[in-house]
Amino acid sequence: MKRGVSFKALRVIIVLALAVTIAGLLITMRPKAERQEMAETGMLVEVLPAKAQKLNMIIETYGTVQPREVLKLVAEVRGLIVDMHPSFLEGGFIEKGTTLIKIDPRTYQLEVDRRKVQINQTEAELKRLQQEVINLGNSRKIIQSDVALARTEFFRLKKLSENNVVAQTTLDKADQKYLSSRERLQGIDNQIALTGPLRNQYEAQRDMAKVLLRQAELDLEKTGIVAPFDGWVLEEVVEKGQHANAGQYLGRIYSKGAFDIEARIPMKDLQWLPPISGKDSFPEAKIFVDTTAGSKIWDGRVSRIKAQMDEKTRTLPVVVEVDEYSAVGETRADQFLRPGMFVTVQIKGIAIQQVFLLPRHMVHPGDVVYIVRDDRLNIRPVQVLRRFKNSVYVTKGLSDGELLIKTPLSMATEGMLVRLNSENR
Repeated sequence: MKRGVSFKALRVIIVLALAVTIAGLLITMRPKAERQEMAETGMLVEVLPAKAQKLNMIIETYGTVQPREVLKLVAEVRGLIVDMHPSFLEGGFIEKGTTLIKIDPRTYQLEVDRRKVQINQTEAELKRLQQEVINLGNSRKIIQSDVALARTEFFRLKKLSENNVVAQTTLDKADQKYLSSRERLQGIDNQIALTGPLRNQYEAQRDMAKVLLRQAELDLEKTGIVAPFDGWVLEEVVEKGQHANAGQYLGRIYSKGAFDIEARIPMKDLQWLPPISGKDSFPEAKIFVDTTAGSKIWDGRVSRIKAQMDEKTRTLPVVVEVDEYSAVGETRADQFLRPGMFVTVQIKGIAIQQVFLLPRHMVHPGDVVYIVRDDRLNIRPVQVLRRFKNSVYVTKGLSDGELLIKTPLSMATEGMLVRLNSENR
């Protein structure tokens, strides 16, 4: 037993000695490590070349769409509503010339007929008077002849009477006959004189009858309420068979296509509003409506500017006119403008020369930007003209072609090494 143990121990010792010897040789023969300095690499960034542009300032505001032409329907005559057009319902489309509501016209038609009869009667009286004047003229000629004969006979007998040839009674009878003929002539002249005022009276009656006829025809015309334009029904408040009184409100319609939007410009944005020197100088505008299919855009124009600031909101009201068919791109039937829609309005403001438009995140606190020059970061102060939504307008501090860093940097320092993205090289 002791011999076996000794032999195993000796073998272990030999193996360990051999392993130590080999390990020592490997350590002795290994190559020596060479010292290498790490190359300095800058932070990888994306850049945007600066480019000055001529840009129009945009004034963004909001408003509600209102029809430009709204018509309140009011009954001008009283009567029973005997008919209503099928399209005269809220939301119904109506064409120009459509009779929307019909009031019973029979009473008004009778009045028209009565006035026509009055005119015919007066015309008949005028014709009768005209014939009477002719007759009086003929009678006057006859009486004039009778007066001339009576006068001649009277003066003849008067000369004979002076010579005591004719008795006084004969002369008196001739004188009486002469006076009677003159009296008849005077009566005819008086009747002829009265025909003038009588003619004027009849003509006045005829003219008044014509006026009343026109009034009756107008009342008859008012029994039908007709749409003066193509449009849509906003409201209807009557039913067929209902009795309407003069002045009663019946509903509202509005003209299709033309809308107005009253928007309000804040004080801070008034500086961007172009000067208005005439009708053709009102600025253009874009109208945006957000839908499930995305934003829809219409072309519009500022039509007028209110004369007074709003005292409560300190904003300037302006009216933007827009046509519902002026949509940019394809327009579906469900994308027409409608009264009451809340919209975004962007008014084209004054033009600024040589301005740099940058994303808002590229202009850092203190109005500085990061420029790449010779693979180094330079912090450059700039003059900001305006911040609008996600953009910043810069007017000074940049030159065309300079590379501005787009990549967000948390610890940017002046002169730090940067390297450009391969796409920017």
